Amino acid sequence: MGSPLSVDRKTLLALAGQARLIANPPGQIPPGALAGERVSKQQGRGLNFDSLRRYQPGDDVRLIDWQATARLRTPWIRLYNEERERPVFLIVDQRLDMFFATRGQTKSVAAANIAGLLAWRSWHDGDPLGSVVFNDTDCSLRKCRSPTTQLHPVLDDILNYNQLLPERYPAETPASVSLASVLQQASRMIPTGAWVALLSDFHDLDAASEALLAGLRRRCEVSAFVILDDLHLTLPAHGHLAASYQGRETSFSLSPALKNDIQRSITTRLALQKNRLTRLGIRVNQIVVAQDLVRQLQKGI
Repeated sequence: MGSPLSVDRKTLLALAGQARLIANPPGQIPPGALAGERVSKQQGRGLNFDSLRRYQPGDDVRLIDWQATARLRTPWIRLYNEERERPVFLIVDQRLDMFFATRGQTKSVAAANIAGLLAWRSWHDGDPLGSVVFNDTDCSLRKCRSPTTQLHPVLDDILNYNQLLPERYPAETPASVSLASVLQQASRMIPTGAWVALLSDFHDLDAASEALLAGLRRRCEVSAFVILDDLHLTLPAHGHLAASYQGRETSFSLSPALKNDIQRSITTRLALQKNRLTRLGIRVNQIVVAQDLVRQLQKGI
């Protein structure tokens, strides 16, 4: 999928075919879950029954399907064919902390490629598409609109913000944009009932971010794509390592004991991060940048 340091337009456009290989966004009953029911992305309230989806706070309780609720042990409501699309909203992190990899593509490139795949998936499904793409100092927000008109502006934002990273990296611009500030801005633009895909390494996930995500989850389906490098699993048992971060540099000798400590620390941090997001009702997908992205997405969006 293009260069390991940045994406290009040709790469993003070529994702159209691969996007057909990944699943539709979550939140609806999969085929065969209920005999006689047919999955559809059409939503709304009208005269003709269309499909089922999970109950969300604020939904009309008169629409609850008690048979489906009993079978699946969680509340589901009946949808009708007044509205015909489900909005998709992408939140794409392109900050300097994402410009990292020990092998394969950087986390920023992996996030850009996944966002491109999801944008094309939205286009194939005919779902309204919106996005916010952000770096350390700026963000670009786009409301959910028809994918016919919105696909290429969203891809342009992904491309532009991703290609800024290699030239910004040596300067290490101080961050003024946080995950919480982006969520606060984006939440105002995300329609109720949308599927939200959040692509980041979540290095600054804090109480403010969790509160905003909890509010978003009450009215939308949210999937977190945690982009990570598996350095902790590939460290050698011995050797010298050098590291640089925000103007600070260090080097150290690696021993088997230190390697185990690093691996344990990172594994624990990732597990805690996943638990914090899962407790909010968010579907968590841990994406390893050195592995095939499409195959990882096929395991379940």
